[in-house]
Amino acid sequence: MEGGSHAVTMAATLMDLEINETGWAPNKPWIYPMAHSSNMKAYQIGIQYAVARWANEMSDFLGRERGSGEADRDLISAKGKFSEDPTEYILPSSVTMYNEGVESLVEYNHRLAHGEAKYDKIHSSLADFLVKISRDLGSQSAAIEALVEPPGRAVAVSEHGGELKRPLSDYIPGGWIFDGRPARTFFATKGRMYAYYTILKGVGEDYKDVIASKGAQRHWNNMLSSLRDGATMYKTFIANGTPGSYFVPSDIATQGFFLMRADKQILEVADIMSR
Repeated sequence: MEGGSHAVTMAATLMDLEINETGWAPNKPWIYPMAHSSNMKAYQIGIQYAVARWANEMSDFLGRERGSGEADRDLISAKGKFSEDPTEYILPSSVTMYNEGVESLVEYNHRLAHGEAKYDKIHSSLADFLVKISRDLGSQSAAIEALVEPPGRAVAVSEHGGELKRPLSDYIPGGWIFDGRPARTFFATKGRMYAYYTILKGVGEDYKDVIASKGAQRHWNNMLSSLRDGATMYKTFIANGTPGSYFVPSDIATQGFFLMRADKQILEVADIMSR
């Protein structure tokens, strides 16, 4: 929409596609085939989480005047709707709430295009927003780290100084071969990175003059490339072997590389914007 926000359009389109085109798996009853796809559920919950975080920043920070400016009514609505539990399926369902959130974003963009809404597009606001995304990605990296620690990294010691016997699962990153945690973590991270990539691509258009004035376009593009690389990584079966293994790779460790690379580049851009 001419005069509106590209980031708002991206976020609204992304949620609309997942809800109404792909179908929302997290809240489907067992009679639906997609209800049994834990990977799809984790991926869509990752998307919802990132969109909700962005909507929160738009409502509380970016989509209002600094200081005592009043929060925008449509952004407040979108913030609340996207924060709803993704697994709710009745009275009301998460699909209903998220569709209402999309409608609120569309209405905000319409008002923004007509000069009836605010969008604080200054370099310090962008810097603060990027730092908050970096913190979120950092927290997700901790979830990955917990599943890729080398076997036996932490050895229990008895009070007499001898090593205690520990279950074999303590020495296998991610647990047993049928452990679903690595796949769920992989696809949740994938969804989160894809949503942030999509939204930040729009943010880059919204702030293109600010980014250009700071000479940060190359850094911005590198950041997007790392997010895209992590978001487009795909395997049907997620192997979670020991890092450095010759036989069984650690797919979430590879994904974690792109996550941390993107995180570092986000902070680099934030630093440039804050100068």
